[in-house]
Amino acid sequence: MKYAPVLLLALALSVQANPWTRIINGQQATPGSAPYHAHILIRLNPQATETRVGSGALISMTHTLTTAQNVRLFGQWQVGVGSVNREQLQWSPWTSQHIIHPQFDHTTLNNNIAIITHQAFQPSINIQAIALPTAADTQVPFPNEEGRFNGFGFTGPTGPFANQLMVGFVRTTTEQECIQTYPHLGAFLSNNFCARDAGQSTFCAGDQGTALVGIVRFQTVAIGLASFTNTNCNAAQPQAFVRISPYRTWIQQNSGV
Repeated sequence: MKYAPVLLLALALSVQANPWTRIINGQQATPGSAPYHAHILIRLNPQATETRVGSGALISMTHTLTTAQNVRLFGQWQVGVGSVNREQLQWSPWTSQHIIHPQFDHTTLNNNIAIITHQAFQPSINIQAIALPTAADTQVPFPNEEGRFNGFGFTGPTGPFANQLMVGFVRTTTEQECIQTYPHLGAFLSNNFCARDAGQSTFCAGDQGTALVGIVRFQTVAIGLASFTNTNCNAAQPQAFVRISPYRTWIQQNSGV
């Protein structure tokens, strides 16, 4: 079976991202440090010979939050959780149950959010749902707030996939820096934000949909989803994330969370 990353689009540059699927300059995650992280296999249908790869966040034992780009135009998903070793993940059966935000715009990537529904996992120390911000947390995350994100990925531009889950750290930028990098986001900053790590770690194609996790009122919370980045996955430039708080009512209505 052939595996490929889901490609990211740097819309401000109007070019397709370099098809690497790794956290660049990341560190190996320790066991149990990201029990909510979901590794997602994606295919068109049961007969498809190519399987693509994305990421997401477990928000209940039966629901994974991810980006709409991991769902749009595809037909089936398999979710893997429960280990920092890719070869030891626990997998759901293939599922076709999903919902995309009704106002998702694939040309701007505004409202780039979706939910995959799958067979229930058994919660454990290594399988836990991540908390979400409230609908009232409209400013979360704040500028200069630190967050971390996880992903499995290639050890080089052409592979192979890393067996160990990687972790990267970023800080949110100002709105001005975000707009300077991605001008089209100026109209959508209530739903999106940018973050970077001054040339260190960054997500790239295939990590799309992974949660950016921060601390809100002393609780570990998924504050964003990796949406898109620049053409070369250059860590010196900001990466764009979906802000989760504006979608809390929609998430609750479609998952009960």
